[in-house]
Amino acid sequence: MDILNKRIQRVVESVLDNEALTSGLDETAAEVLQGWGIKNATSIAGKVKTLDDEHAEREMYPHLKASRRLIRAIRIWLEHEKKSTLEEKEKLWAKVEKRAQGLYGDALSLPSPNQFSGNTPAEFIENLRNWLEGSKD
Repeated sequence: MDILNKRIQRVVESVLDNEALTSGLDETAAEVLQGWGIKNATSIAGKVKTLDDEHAEREMYPHLKASRRLIRAIRIWLEHEKKSTLEEKEKLWAKVEKRAQGLYGDALSLPSPNQFSGNTPAEFIENLRNWLEGSKD
């Protein structure tokens, strides 16, 4: 196995082994959220393919951390938004926006979470991801 594949395998395992990213979600939502984290981690690892391990780890760390923080903020939103007060919802959504800015850029401004609603939490995650990934172009 070459260096890039080993690096990708390590970052994918770090997403799969991190229960804080998916705890409290139904299986489908957890899989969609994990898939997003894996996609981010794989992309980040691919961007440092020419670097040696020490430099690659140093370069990847802030981006992987930003991805984990966003995924965790979305999980917390999904877990708590239905039973939260309006004020608590606003704080939770502000946290999602802050974490999204950490990964997608400080200029990002999320619309209302209602824009991403779907019939299931998995649909909400997919709608949010599609919006965020479309905003990078």
